[in-house]
Amino acid sequence: MCECYFHIVCRRLIVPRVGEVSRCGVLAKYDNVSFAKSLGTVVTERLVDTLTILLITGVTVLLQLPIFVTFLQQTGTKIPSLLHLLTSVWFYIVLFCFIGVGMLLYYLRKTLFFYERVKGFVLNIWEGVMSLKGVRNIPLFSFYTLAIWGCYFFHFYFTFYCFAFTAHLSILAALVMFVGGTFAVIVPTPNGAGPWHFAVISMMMLYGVNETDAGIFALIVHGIQTFLVVLLGVYGLAALSLTNRQRK
Repeated sequence: MCECYFHIVCRRLIVPRVGEVSRCGVLAKYDNVSFAKSLGTVVTERLVDTLTILLITGVTVLLQLPIFVTFLQQTGTKIPSLLHLLTSVWFYIVLFCFIGVGMLLYYLRKTLFFYERVKGFVLNIWEGVMSLKGVRNIPLFSFYTLAIWGCYFFHFYFTFYCFAFTAHLSILAALVMFVGGTFAVIVPTPNGAGPWHFAVISMMMLYGVNETDAGIFALIVHGIQTFLVVLLGVYGLAALSLTNRQRK
C-alpha cells in the first residue's frame, strides 16, 4: 500500500488529479480490490481530509484574522462581492436548473439503457464510502488523521530554519502559509506549481520578508519536495513491479 501511494503521487506530476484514479487501478491489479469500492474509499479519504483542513483553517483564521484580511485585500478578493454572488438571482437560477435536471434523470432512470450498470457501479462506490463505519477505533483513526496533517505541516515549518530570512517567523506564520498553500494546490497543476508559489510568496511578504527572498524560499522548498516525490515514485514503481513478479 505504501509503494502504491508513492507511485500515484508521482503520477500526479504528469497529469494532475490522475493519482486517485491510478490508485484504484493499482489496487484492483495487485490486491484484487474492486475499482468502484476503492474509489469509494478515496471519496471518504478526501472527505475526511477536507473536514480536517477546514478545521485547521478555521483555527488559523481566528488566530491570524488581520493577516487573512490583508491578503484578501492585496489580491483583489472582495468579500462583499462574494456575498453578492451568493445572493444573485442568477446563482439560484443555475442552482434550480441543476436540481431540475437531477430530478428529471431520477424519474427517467429506469428507462435509460445503462441504468443497471451505473446503479451497480454507484452501489459499489457507496460501499467503499461507508467503509468508515467499519473503523473499530474512531479516536485512533482521528489521531492518525491529525498526525498525518501534523507531519505535512512540520515538514514545511522546519524548512524555515534553513534560511536566515525566515528563521525568525513564528509557528503561526508558518501555519498561515501552510493553509494558503494547501488551498492553492487545489488548482490542477503538477504538484501545485505556480499557485502554491504565489500563495506562499504573497503571505510571506505580509510578514516582512521581501519578494526576492520569498521567491527563493518557495522555489527551493517546492523543488526539493518535487524531487522527493519523483524519487519515492520511482521506488514505488520498482517495488510494485518486484511484488508482481514474486506473486507470479
